[in-house]
Amino acid sequence: MIKNSKQSQIWPNNLRAIATISVILLHVSAPILSKFSDVSIYTWQIGNIYDSLSRYCVPVFFMLSGALLLNKDYKLEIFIKKRFFRIIPPFIFWSIVYIIYKIIDINKDFNSVIDLIFYFIRNLFNGSQYHLWFIYTLLGLYLLMPILRKWIKHASKKEIQYFLLIWSITIIYAIPRLKGYLPKLYLVNFSGFLGYMILGFYLSKLNSFKTYKLLTVFSLSLIFTILGTYYLSIKNLAFNEVLYGYLMPNVLINSIALFLLIKQVNIKSKPITYILSKISMHSYGIYLIHVLILSLLSKIGLDWRLANPLISIPSITILTVLISTLSIHLGKKIKFISKLIG
Repeated sequence: MIKNSKQSQIWPNNLRAIATISVILLHVSAPILSKFSDVSIYTWQIGNIYDSLSRYCVPVFFMLSGALLLNKDYKLEIFIKKRFFRIIPPFIFWSIVYIIYKIIDINKDFNSVIDLIFYFIRNLFNGSQYHLWFIYTLLGLYLLMPILRKWIKHASKKEIQYFLLIWSITIIYAIPRLKGYLPKLYLVNFSGFLGYMILGFYLSKLNSFKTYKLLTVFSLSLIFTILGTYYLSIKNLAFNEVLYGYLMPNVLINSIALFLLIKQVNIKSKPITYILSKISMHSYGIYLIHVLILSLLSKIGLDWRLANPLISIPSITILTVLISTLSIHLGKKIKFISKLIG
């Protein structure tokens, strides 16, 4: 079991901050990958490396939610008030911001006020920006949290392992080339991102592992993603993203290794821990705003094309993290939007 120490309180913040930075790194590098035939192999491969490196970000967010929420007892009404009222207002606020930004950006005209209202409603319900899918998914999983907590509180270690075993089998079923050779079992109740929540709880209870072993597993799974994506894309003469799937075995293994590694690493640098704590504190708002920042930066020529992508991708990532963090930090000081900003 995790010891009750200062480190056991710090690692979730470090992990949340690293996942937040990684999701921005992913979104900075992603535009290169769709240009498989339009850029050099060198440029495309740099994008592939950075994107592959950040694939753990979404699984880690889900695992961290499970590790924190499934370890607590709470009344249903208190859980709903704290979780949903914390997430939904900023989500709606930024959804509206993105809808307005999209209307201005594409100079969209409407025939009537009714058309404008329906446009808002459709975008609000279906996602006004590509990264907001995560919030819809998270809200759906939160609905299950009070029920899962009751089960996991009384479940034995073997019962939790049983669930994770079946969930792992559903991930094998997700591999396109294997699906046709496997029996058609109905495993929908074990599938999806729910497994990452329970996995996060389970991993939070494990003892320390050798750091070099975790680094080895992380590196090997990363190399597999990089080379596998390169091979499949070369073979198909187009970008093939199958190994990028958050529910693919290579991404699962990579995410587990990163989760356990950060959980036990003791970061001693005070400047680094300070930066990570600030990013963690504002992580939700940073996640919501960063796509807007990326779009605005791109309009003034600040994106992966700025220089050699080996340099430009991390540089734009750092710049976006800084602007997003500062924007949310300052926004929270403005009384009438402090609860909406994230």
